[in-house]
Amino acid sequence: MIRRALRAVPVLAVGCLLAAVPAVSARAQTTEADRQRELAAQIVHASADEAAALRALAEIRSRRAPIDARVAELNAEIVGVTARLAPLETEIRSLEERMTDAEARFRARQAEYEAAKAEVERSAAQVYRSARRGATYDYVTAARPDDLVQGSKYLGEVNESQRAVTRKATELRNRVDEERRDLRQRRDAAEAAATEVRSLRDRVAALRAEIEPARARAAAEAAAEEQQLRLIRSQKAAWEREYAELQAASDAIADRLRGGGSRSGQAGACEIRPTPGNVVSGFGTRTDPLGAGTGFHSGIDIAIGSGTPIRSCRSGTVTIAGWQGGYGNTVVIDHGGGMATLYAHQSSVAVSAGQTVLPGQVIGYVGSTGRSTGPHLHFEVRISGNPVNPMPYL
Repeated sequence: MIRRALRAVPVLAVGCLLAAVPAVSARAQTTEADRQRELAAQIVHASADEAAALRALAEIRSRRAPIDARVAELNAEIVGVTARLAPLETEIRSLEERMTDAEARFRARQAEYEAAKAEVERSAAQVYRSARRGATYDYVTAARPDDLVQGSKYLGEVNESQRAVTRKATELRNRVDEERRDLRQRRDAAEAAATEVRSLRDRVAALRAEIEPARARAAAEAAAEEQQLRLIRSQKAAWEREYAELQAASDAIADRLRGGGSRSGQAGACEIRPTPGNVVSGFGTRTDPLGAGTGFHSGIDIAIGSGTPIRSCRSGTVTIAGWQGGYGNTVVIDHGGGMATLYAHQSSVAVSAGQTVLPGQVIGYVGSTGRSTGPHLHFEVRISGNPVNPMPYL
């Protein structure tokens, strides 16, 4: 998996360099051309990082897809099992209620049976006692044989009536008991089925629980990679915008110097130095002070304190006076004969476009605006819009 850190942005490094380098030092200054080369390299690297992040994200998604599909299947199974369980639990509750009712009715029938049985036993005992007391009397006092037979018949009918009551109570009790046993069997069967369904549901849930960590890891990896991709794209877009702005500013300066510069007069040496101070970075190829490799330095850097006046090195006409992207506050003077000079990173400018200036006239003040890491003057000499080494002209 790709986990590249975004390359350090030179703009972010400026604060650290300012803290570590004296204010009068401009060795870490980045010119417009240097910065464009640096941005171009960073854009290429960002494009490679973007492609790598997209590949990593696609790989994560390909691993995550079957996991998500399996989790979806298990979720569907849980829904189905739960749907099967619901009616079983409803049936169990219904059977439990019916069993409770059956138990109550059984107890009532049992009580009726016990009462009937007790009544039969009581009646039988009473008849037995009466029979013993009156047996001799009956035989002696019976007026006719038919009277004796009639008395015995009556006792038999009483006993039979009591036995009928007992049989009815027994029948009702047994019927309720049978219903109770049937309900219990049905309840037990439903409970067994519900237990099986619950077990299945638990097994499915356990499978899902086993898969969830892998799914969560894949989701977290995807989220992190997507965040990384957003950062890469955001930084790349910022670099592309900055590159375009720098290119536009550079093109505008070159176009104005080539197309609008005066051809009258003759290019020649500067009459005065634009500002005192030491040249700390020369013209030409150099190691980038911010660690972006080598680049072309299109002018020289003169280290000097902030606020120091900057003077026109020759007479001429101001063609540019103001903000110019990475150059910051900049003044460009057309000296005629295709020659122009450029004074960049000023804290403020003291002239305006179209103004005629004389040698030594103050045109602005040293600063650190634009792509700069400390107060200094970035000075260029351009012939027909193209930068040349300023040293022979000073």
